[in-house]
Amino acid sequence: MASVCAVQSATNFCNVNNNGNANNWNASNSIGVRPDFTTALHSTGKLPRAAMGKERPSVQRDQLVNANQDAPGYDRWGYRVVFMNVFYDANLIYDAGTKAMKSSKFKRSTQMFEMTQLLTTAHIRRDFMSGDYRPDPGNKFPINERGHQRFITSNTMVDKTVNHLFCDEVLTPAISKYLIYDNGASQKDKGVAFHRRRFEAHLHQYYMEHGSNEGYILLVDYFGYYANIPHDKCIEVLDYFLEREVEDPETLLISEMLTRLIFKTFEQDVSRFSDEEIAAMMAGKVNPMLNCGVDPELLTGEKMLRKGVDIGSQPSQNIGIIYPYRVDNYAKIVRGIKHYARYTDDFYAVSDSKEFLVSVLEGFRKEAAEYGLIINEKKTRIVKLSSQFRHLQVCYSLTESGRLIRKIHPKNITRERRKLKAYKRLLDAGRIDYPTVENSFKSWLGSHYKIMSHDQIYNMSSLYYELFGRRPKWKKGHGRLHWLMAHPSTASTSTGTTSSAPPLSPRTPSPANSPA
Repeated sequence: MASVCAVQSATNFCNVNNNGNANNWNASNSIGVRPDFTTALHSTGKLPRAAMGKERPSVQRDQLVNANQDAPGYDRWGYRVVFMNVFYDANLIYDAGTKAMKSSKFKRSTQMFEMTQLLTTAHIRRDFMSGDYRPDPGNKFPINERGHQRFITSNTMVDKTVNHLFCDEVLTPAISKYLIYDNGASQKDKGVAFHRRRFEAHLHQYYMEHGSNEGYILLVDYFGYYANIPHDKCIEVLDYFLEREVEDPETLLISEMLTRLIFKTFEQDVSRFSDEEIAAMMAGKVNPMLNCGVDPELLTGEKMLRKGVDIGSQPSQNIGIIYPYRVDNYAKIVRGIKHYARYTDDFYAVSDSKEFLVSVLEGFRKEAAEYGLIINEKKTRIVKLSSQFRHLQVCYSLTESGRLIRKIHPKNITRERRKLKAYKRLLDAGRIDYPTVENSFKSWLGSHYKIMSHDQIYNMSSLYYELFGRRPKWKKGHGRLHWLMAHPSTASTSTGTTSSAPPLSPRTPSPANSPA
């Protein structure tokens, strides 16, 4: 009598040995539920209709190509397999969808996408092979950030999957080696903390080289950076790097097609404006909130402004870090500035000569003008290192002894206090829950407490306790911060300038330490 198949777990049911018993393979492996998407490329030598009318080179295929990531000869970052098309590899599409679901699984749209991920993967692959893929414009909604209103675009899960596939497998590898090391935005292992460390390191290095704080720093900022990027010039820059790095002809053609489709979603309807006004917007500044609150009947789609990049998508992040690459090269190579770095649209240069920085700024203006960017003259300045200056919401000054003083900007604290009071009103109205308030405050305080004074930390903690009647709970590793939030400084208590402290949680002494 044949033995009964013994299912070992909920996932170990997919492979059965010759004796009828289930082995240890689970559903997560390719031998299980998830199929092995081995791609058989077309034998006709034709490229998809997505080539957008370009001349299609004839490609001979004598054998099938395994498109799995672990296939022999597959170079994930180099694209050295001649007949490899990453957009036809369902394994890569599936992995891109898995990345797209991170940090958003609480949303209903993400949960629905996860239920049908395999089917959606097949549909995306089919659309790429037929040339029928078209991205959705997404949901654009305004937000208020530091007193400035701007649009944020939320893409569908399908478009997020395609963006991850395009950026992770093609665009990011194509542009990464052309970025300077001190480009600190929207890259792996880089960010605001990395840029601040490099900024402080450059100031310390300058002091070690010159032995004093007698020097100058040039702080530059672009006006409406994302809103004023012209599409034609940006597409030209992206095509340049794609043609240099992507060797597979089909991958290159689909990448160029996808780039133009993405920029198509960035276009703004300007049908209600005259041709002279549109020309002025293309040559000058563009308001990113151009269509905010406009009557939908006026948005007929007859005239579209091909300028500006939406904020919120992964391709926008790649565009933000690579588009002004000539400015970086001008500073590093042409002018030989050692202490230079850029964080998206904020960049700086340090020198011992003010005249030199003035000439560098003129070069920055010329390079920016060629790419349609506008330097914000109100925020662009040359200041002494010994004076107090602000960079990325932090106030710095370099002392005669080489010590770098860091302070939080007062407006940042004022903004957070107003935010907490607004959270209190929303919490009382039942529009938000307390964990949202707690996580927001913990995130803000965890990012700024190292540059805040003892009194500032204590006063913010006191305000939080007065509003919500409790203190935020911290995990291990925040003992010092927990103590600062609960104890006033000696100077403040002697002058009586500090608000009342939140009560400490009582601690009963252990039997070993209790008095006899």
